[in-house]
Amino acid sequence: MPSARVFYVLAFGTILVVAGVLVPALGRAALAVDAALLAAFAVDYRRSRGARVEIRREWPRLLVQGEDAEVIVTVANREARAVRLRLRETLHPGLAAAPQRTELVVAALGRAEWRYTIRPRHRGEHLAGPLHARISSAWGLAWRQVRALGEEPRRVYPQVRWEGRVGQLLLLADRRALGRSPQRIQGIGSEPYALREYLPGDPPNKIHWKATARHGRMVTREDTWERGARLIILLDCARGMAAQATPAVTDAAAGDGYRSKLDYALAAALALTRVAASRGDRATVAAFSDRLERSVRIHGGHRSLHAAYGRLYDLEARLAEPAFDVAAEAAVRLESRRSTVVLFTSVVDLAAAELLRQAMLSLERRHRPILINLQDPELAELALGEPETVEGAFAKVAALEILLANRRLGARLRHAGVRVVSTSADRLALEALEAYLAMFRLRAA
Repeated sequence: MPSARVFYVLAFGTILVVAGVLVPALGRAALAVDAALLAAFAVDYRRSRGARVEIRREWPRLLVQGEDAEVIVTVANREARAVRLRLRETLHPGLAAAPQRTELVVAALGRAEWRYTIRPRHRGEHLAGPLHARISSAWGLAWRQVRALGEEPRRVYPQVRWEGRVGQLLLLADRRALGRSPQRIQGIGSEPYALREYLPGDPPNKIHWKATARHGRMVTREDTWERGARLIILLDCARGMAAQATPAVTDAAAGDGYRSKLDYALAAALALTRVAASRGDRATVAAFSDRLERSVRIHGGHRSLHAAYGRLYDLEARLAEPAFDVAAEAAVRLESRRSTVVLFTSVVDLAAAELLRQAMLSLERRHRPILINLQDPELAELALGEPETVEGAFAKVAALEILLANRRLGARLRHAGVRVVSTSADRLALEALEAYLAMFRLRAA
């Protein structure tokens, strides 16, 4: 395509043509200039088609939602002259809000790098590319546009890097898995380890009465801290989890996009599986909406954790009502032994709250359930705000009624022995980890 220089010369020729009305010689000169320009453009464009330029793109090892990632585009010039290029990187909206553009001048037989930073906005697999390049001709009269790189699928994972207390817990968990930094365990263990002769001072509840009757002398049970426990994570992927999890219009953690409740819940659930795997526990993640969406077992080890990230990174919320009874039945079916069940959800509907209560009570008969209720920022804003219209007043009353129902639900479940945690999105992972670890501290005390 013609460059700006061609249009500047054509504009000058137009002026000569207008002046040629008065001076015919200027008109003939304008025609000669235009003919020479077109010939030079044709020659220059043909020469530009043989320009040898190699372009490569290098992606970071991992793309994480809401975290900056640097992409490197390398341009190698195989010509004996400097080459000017204009690059345009086409990116999926899940990777960046807009395409990336730049202009480079690469020295003769030289190399140049274009580095740009993106902040992935949405989880899942997205297409990056194609990358288009416009290469300037030797005389600067033409641009040759080429498709330098094709489309390339890239995966965006949920949050994997944590700071603060959550980061410390995960660091200790990783080190424990490698056997370098054992954690201090308080209290008395509850996992049977061995039998030995009774000694003065042993707790009476540790006496093994069957062995005592069999051997004719007092025998006590020696316990250790429980390992190989079972964890079931129930992840709500229904309608309520599709909403934005923060009150701000723009979520600072996700750039100009936003993170949904499911984004936060999935990141917290995967962090919980890392801690469970480091303890040697057997974890199962079950995602559900009005049906069981996916089920992933994690047997411990980094390879199993990586496989879990690969199976769950692209979970999306479905616009359906949550079937908590289906989730409870799935938990019983997945683990027959008594296990710890952690359910991530966000209660924004009174009918769903009653169904959730019944499901948690049915789980409590066979397992140790923990309910993690992610607070809804819109409900809180409606309940605490001052309505300006009649419709706003009705919305405020409805929001207050839902919040009150949530408190009643939590109180009734706690009375029944279910641990309930109601928290905001920024504290979700920490509260889930603390609640899970507290279950073992209470059992060992």
